[in-house]
Amino acid sequence: MIKKKVSIIGGGIAGMASAISLIEKGYTVEIFESKKNLGGRAGSISSNDGVIDIGQHIFLDSYKNFIYILKKLKVMDRIKINQNLKIPIIENKRKYYIQSNFRFFPFSIIFAILNYKNLSLINRLRVIYGLIKLRSFKQENKDQKVINWLFENNQNNETINKFWSIICKPAFNQDLEKISILHFTNLFETMIFKPKKSISICYWKEPFTKLIQKEFLNFLKKSNSKIFLGENINHIKEENNEIILIGNSKEYKSKNLIIATNLENAFKITKNKITEFKYIQSSIINIYFWFDRKIMTDDFIAFTNSDLQWVFSENIRNNKNQKIVISLSDAEKLLKVNNEKLIKIFENKLRNEMQINKKTKLIKSKVIRSPKATQNISSIKLNTSKKIHFIGDWTITDLPNTLESAAISGINLVKNKF
Repeated sequence: MIKKKVSIIGGGIAGMASAISLIEKGYTVEIFESKKNLGGRAGSISSNDGVIDIGQHIFLDSYKNFIYILKKLKVMDRIKINQNLKIPIIENKRKYYIQSNFRFFPFSIIFAILNYKNLSLINRLRVIYGLIKLRSFKQENKDQKVINWLFENNQNNETINKFWSIICKPAFNQDLEKISILHFTNLFETMIFKPKKSISICYWKEPFTKLIQKEFLNFLKKSNSKIFLGENINHIKEENNEIILIGNSKEYKSKNLIIATNLENAFKITKNKITEFKYIQSSIINIYFWFDRKIMTDDFIAFTNSDLQWVFSENIRNNKNQKIVISLSDAEKLLKVNNEKLIKIFENKLRNEMQINKKTKLIKSKVIRSPKATQNISSIKLNTSKKIHFIGDWTITDLPNTLESAAISGINLVKNKF
């Protein structure tokens, strides 16, 4: 039996998660997405260079809520899953690995760290000790910063720079000096300790929009649901027991509304529904390079003692050319640097640290800036009602912004409120 309709503003991960969950419960939905593509901050853009992702994403197979979405859309066969933990790391042009062939937790993590020869043996043992302390951590001061906790628990500059930073900075999109111990412990608990399984790193090797858009639209069609791509809802108001959604050139009516945008847009749309919020906003810059030959055999590489941070390879079809993306987290200091200078700086760093010879030519390049990539909330008050609900990774205040926290917000709302 078809139940009543629910309107959703936002076609990102949270919006799609709530839509799929509602349809599974028998509801129909209508989604309003201001862009032409789905995925939100995990989505893609279309340009003269084709369809490319706004940024590169990797996730763990412990992201059960995000994987629920992928399974419902039947795209898991297009996701690459590294069954064994293996993270290549370059320091001073030399490659090391955090890797383990053990499939069982916690041996997979223990042996991966013991094999990580970029750290001295004593410092490898320090990292293992830090993970043990983290797993048994009792929350006392949620405002304490991670960097202070690490030093208090036998970590030093070498373990922080060569292990904790390269793992945590892209996950949180912040330096360790800014990350709260609450977010830090909850991330490890949710993604690693609680699942009690080997860490499998997952990623897609095609633009996210190509991966999910057609399948999601078909999923909506089968349930008599609708989506309005390119429709920007500017404001809402409540009249005669109905919610009026005011778009670019048309008004829509709804009995139930889910707002699945970022915090700033949610505030603009509703205004009096969100008050007293405090948050830290962090940016990500992704720099794409197209080279005339294959320069990288790994799917991704992390860097220590380098501004490169993480580098990903994409769409390897032959040995004649390759697309590379440098993903720069917590990139506020680089936002004022123009594209031409950014490309020059990071092409030189890439060539130097990956030892790319001069015969390898750069075909083209592109910079994609996401000034509002993540929003870590310290406090917020939502004046929610039975008819209007908020979802998004920013509403999960005890976890950092991730694909998983976005999916959790949408799935949990439907489970608890519908």
